[in-house]
Amino acid sequence: MVLVERERQLEQLSGLLENCLHGDGSVVVLRGPVAVGKTELLHTFAEQVAGDRVRVLSAAASPVERHLSFGLLSQLLHGADAAYAQRAEAVIGVEARADGTVGPQVLEGVSRIFLDMSAEEPLLIGVDDVYHADADSLQCLLFLARRLRRSRIMLVLGDQDRSGARHAALGTELSRHPYCTQIRLAPLTCDGVAALLAHDLDAHVAHSLASAAFAVTGGNPLLVRALAEDWEASTRSAGKEPPTGPVVGDRFAERVVSCLHRLEPDALDVVRAIAVLGEAPRTELVARLSGVGAIETRALVELLNASGLLHHGRYRHRAAQDAVLRDFGAPGRIAWHRRAAAMLHAEGGHSTSIAHQLIAAGETDEPWATAVLQESAASATASGQVDFALDCLELAHSLADDEQQRAVSRAVLAEAEWRVDPARAVRHLGQLADAANRGLLTERQSLAVLEYLLWHGRVDEAAATLDRLAATATGPEAVELGAVRACLELCYPTQRRRVGTGTPAPAHGDPRSGSAPSLVTTVLTAVRGDVAVSGDHLWQGLRTDEPLARISLGLLALARPERLAAVAPWCLPMLADAAGHDGPDWRGLFTAARADAALLRGDLPAAGRFASAALDETSRASWGVLAGAPLACLLTTAVETGRYEDAAGYLNMPTPGALLETPFGLRYLRARGQYHLAVGRPYAALSDFRTCGQLLLDWEADGPQQMPWRIDAAQALVRLDRLDEARTLLEEQLDGLPADDARTLGRALRHLAATLEPHERPGLLNDSVEALQAAGDRVELAHTLADLGSAYAATGDSRRARPTLRRAWRAAQECHAERLARFLQPGLAGTSPAGPASGGAALRGDRAAELSAAERRVGGLAAQGHSNRQIAQRLCITVSTVEQHLTQVYRKLRVRNRTDLPVFLETADNESGVDPLLADSFSNSSPYSP
Repeated sequence: MVLVERERQLEQLSGLLENCLHGDGSVVVLRGPVAVGKTELLHTFAEQVAGDRVRVLSAAASPVERHLSFGLLSQLLHGADAAYAQRAEAVIGVEARADGTVGPQVLEGVSRIFLDMSAEEPLLIGVDDVYHADADSLQCLLFLARRLRRSRIMLVLGDQDRSGARHAALGTELSRHPYCTQIRLAPLTCDGVAALLAHDLDAHVAHSLASAAFAVTGGNPLLVRALAEDWEASTRSAGKEPPTGPVVGDRFAERVVSCLHRLEPDALDVVRAIAVLGEAPRTELVARLSGVGAIETRALVELLNASGLLHHGRYRHRAAQDAVLRDFGAPGRIAWHRRAAAMLHAEGGHSTSIAHQLIAAGETDEPWATAVLQESAASATASGQVDFALDCLELAHSLADDEQQRAVSRAVLAEAEWRVDPARAVRHLGQLADAANRGLLTERQSLAVLEYLLWHGRVDEAAATLDRLAATATGPEAVELGAVRACLELCYPTQRRRVGTGTPAPAHGDPRSGSAPSLVTTVLTAVRGDVAVSGDHLWQGLRTDEPLARISLGLLALARPERLAAVAPWCLPMLADAAGHDGPDWRGLFTAARADAALLRGDLPAAGRFASAALDETSRASWGVLAGAPLACLLTTAVETGRYEDAAGYLNMPTPGALLETPFGLRYLRARGQYHLAVGRPYAALSDFRTCGQLLLDWEADGPQQMPWRIDAAQALVRLDRLDEARTLLEEQLDGLPADDARTLGRALRHLAATLEPHERPGLLNDSVEALQAAGDRVELAHTLADLGSAYAATGDSRRARPTLRRAWRAAQECHAERLARFLQPGLAGTSPAGPASGGAALRGDRAAELSAAERRVGGLAAQGHSNRQIAQRLCITVSTVEQHLTQVYRKLRVRNRTDLPVFLETADNESGVDPLLADSFSNSSPYSP
């Protein structure tokens, strides 16, 4: 037995026992909230204090025996001698009176039995939970209490604080006797909780848990011991660290239920009503649901607060509330929730509160339920409670009682699920497509269905649904369908010929004029690059109620991700806004766009990190055909950084069947081809690149502005020593190439140079360097510089070869193109920018200090391998001024030419380690950063 903070009460009981032994009988009522330790105190007193000094008769009343006549009395006499038990049986056998009360002969006979027993030896009669006693036994105990003043009987009764209880007469009767003592027990203090925990746990652990345990239990000893048991159980798990806070587990729930069944019926109903209604409900609602009067309910809530089960009328811990709800049993719990929903609706309660009750019930036949659930779903969606909104819509759909209502409710549910996880909407697609075709959905819902079908690659269904809707569409609806058709063509070019008739695609007018029919049209126009688009116009359009998914789809459905550089000023803000308001999947889209942007500027680590995060943030099933974009980015970064095993793992990831019908499939094929080239499989690479070309040809989209597959195929052909074929493809690529496509120009010139003799290459490669610097593509620039340095070396021009190769190595290091850096490293032994140069320390000290700031800038650029003309353009000075500065640099550093310039000058003008020309190129072409 463990007693904490009960020393005073135990001492008081001991004093009364001494009086009893001297012939002064007494009645003691141990009073307090449920499970506050009355039973523990009574047992400890009987066993450790009374001991062998008295005869102990004990009994515990129970609700299940409340209607068993003389049940409690039988328990008490079970510990008596056989003779007394036989006398009791004879007395109790006297027929009861017609009014249900116990006759005087029975009362007198039972009382005489106890008095005779006390004449032989002192008698301690202990009754626990006396408020559950049967009426007959209770009458006998009260009769005895009036006659034990001059006896050696101590009657100890465990009772609860309560109002309006069934046996209120007990307190009234006993309180008027001067030999009746009330001993009140309160819950433990926080220090008491720590002391009780210390009986089962380490003292340090008990002290650290005490405050939180007190908050969970309110100092209720039964619940505190349960927390100790749960904590110990959790620490037995092998390999687990001990928990740092209280563990609220199965034992706690069991003890809560134990407390429930020690309450009187009215209190039990109040406890259940509070559990059903949830967060601190009004007393009036609890009274109505429980069927207990308002005044009585208020008093019972105070009692439950004092017990530690509740705090300010609400459960201290969710686990306690859940335990109470489980104790109902499913049928009872459903019935209570349905009653609560009807009650709240009748008094005009908030729709969210009613919806919680309907969802908990899981069923209802109320005609108003569907409307309430839909209203609650809309409110929950607006406040970001998406899971609750989905629960509301799921139940509303199950309650729909006609075909159109079921179709509409399914569409509303699918839209909500789509915002959370597009994969969840798949289960509705077949039925929604059928409903849209039959005209059961609204115009907006039908457009959303088309959106879902396109996203998940169900192209034939989308095209068929679009045709059916277009057949009857007029006015604004026809314009909206035209926008969807444009998305279909962009994402699935194979459908272009099929959708060539019917609803016309939106016109590509200037969106700034206000003539553009929709934001989708504006987005598609900007993606195609037909006209310049105002970012303000797009940002204002985003605030419309047009489905954001189609906009995001259009932003990412690009045959060439290079378009991101042109649309980035408005693309990323729009996707960022979507990521903040429309659920986790839009964050995936935003992250994928950032990955492409990082790849375009040659930031390989950032590109790989963002692409991986994009796939992690959104399940692959939710990506649909768009998964090709982040997968292609991951493949490319893995190849360029030399992580071939990772690249092979990405290739083993499953992809949607419709992927190769989309531009994302082209990007994936191209990335796979680059992997094949890197691991020495040029024939496999050539096959992938030519497949890209064939698909573009089938889509009637093969032109200079589309994916430059010819460059990739030429690269494979050069590996196979088929130079003439490679040259032909590259000339086709350059023919008609737009003047502003510097990236494609630079790549094409680089690979065209590879088909020429070594002495013919430097001119083309220098032009390629300039183009790639303008485009800001650091990875391609590093490759081109490496080719240029090799060309110089092949022609015997070591004066230019060494700084150019060193510059290529630096560029590869900056963008973490490890494959290229490892290739260049052996040839740069002793000249690496990271290594020390001979005499470097002295030059840094004395001679370098003689250089002016302008001379250091010019010398640094010359050390990186830039020509005098490039340096002049970079610093906005004349070539003659560059020559003059270089002359001074040579004289002060005592070197003969730029080949002899010390390595440390390469970072003199740029301590961050980023090539200034590259930094400028990037800042001009990529106005955003991750």
